[in-house]
Amino acid sequence: MKTCAILVLLAIVFSCPALVAQQVAQPPTVSELLRILRIKTFRIRTPASPDEVWDIKLLPRGDVKAHSTQPKGLTKSTGLLSMRDVGHNVYEFTLPESGGAYSQGDFELCKETSCSGQYSVRWLKRPTYSADGTQCLLGEFSNLEDEKPSAYIALVRARNKP
Repeated sequence: MKTCAILVLLAIVFSCPALVAQQVAQPPTVSELLRILRIKTFRIRTPASPDEVWDIKLLPRGDVKAHSTQPKGLTKSTGLLSMRDVGHNVYEFTLPESGGAYSQGDFELCKETSCSGQYSVRWLKRPTYSADGTQCLLGEFSNLEDEKPSAYIALVRARNKP
């Protein structure tokens, strides 16, 4: 009995460094990297018309239209939208357009609304489209004293500028 216990104890002691080495050598997962780099991604549909693009805006809660799982005027395929928090209330984005093109830029959250006091952004798990396909909600903006979100970080369909 003592010999068996000693063998088990030795096996545990000698296998622990191997387990620790495995954990140290394991590369980070994609979700861990996204969290560390403060990147939020969405698979979004793009406007079907080549004359229209998405514009990122802070949409007041009262301007949000009824949503639908089958929005009109959007492609069936999706592209990857990424939003990276670069600090100071600014998000760097890469936004898909029709035909496989992408645009890039900065979205200044507090340029669109007052960020005085404390606020929070809660990203939605998946984009929510309006029935007419002119809005795509991505996240909720709330001042901490408000019970409900006061606005939404959203994509709004706009005419393509020549």
